[in-house]
Amino acid sequence: MVAVETVAEARELLADAFATQLQRAVEEGAAPNEAVEGDARVRRLFGTLLPPQAQRAFFLERIADRAYWPRLRSLVGTPPYDFLMPEDTGLLNAAGICRGRANMAHLENVGASSVGGFGSGHFLDDAKRNYKVVARRGADASTLPWRDLASGHSIVADVRLKCHRLATKKGVLSGVRGGIRKESLAFPRPGDELTLSPVAAIAHGVDAVRARVTLGRQNAIGSHIARLVLQVM
Repeated sequence: MVAVETVAEARELLADAFATQLQRAVEEGAAPNEAVEGDARVRRLFGTLLPPQAQRAFFLERIADRAYWPRLRSLVGTPPYDFLMPEDTGLLNAAGICRGRANMAHLENVGASSVGGFGSGHFLDDAKRNYKVVARRGADASTLPWRDLASGHSIVADVRLKCHRLATKKGVLSGVRGGIRKESLAFPRPGDELTLSPVAAIAHGVDAVRARVTLGRQNAIGSHIARLVLQVM
């Protein structure tokens, strides 16, 4: 578990973690884009701890040091990156990070997080749907939007469904397959009330909350991710 309360604390933790992984890669003689032990954990932390604007600022600071360029795939993931703006798409050669990629950023607003940019999420509901809080209305830039949620807060969160085989889904819907709730197969709808419990990675000092869905939109047809607006109760 990690214990951070502000964006500054999360940035400091990540800066230390990135520096440690860079040094490890140098000592082990890792090839460009080749992962070393610990990279996956740091990549999950980067995708989880910081809101998108802070992720962008942190990323821009790291790439100012060319030593990080060969480590971007293992520490940040493959482009295009959700946290970058369309005007950032030419910052680096995306193909140098992942063959076949042309852009560092999405060229238009894609709405909810991509699968690669979702991270570990922040909360789970009773149906084990995973929620990533990306913004809290009225919060300043120093605030981690997933911390200290209280009644009246309005948050923007992406929700991710687990991927199940078609046969599994049919079994759940028909009642043949036990252990999986039917609600887990569909996105929450406006008016639904949810109990959100923090995931293990951020559970230190973070309480469960009740929230009501006020708006929702699926990322794309067939996508397992949707963007919601939630009102904390």
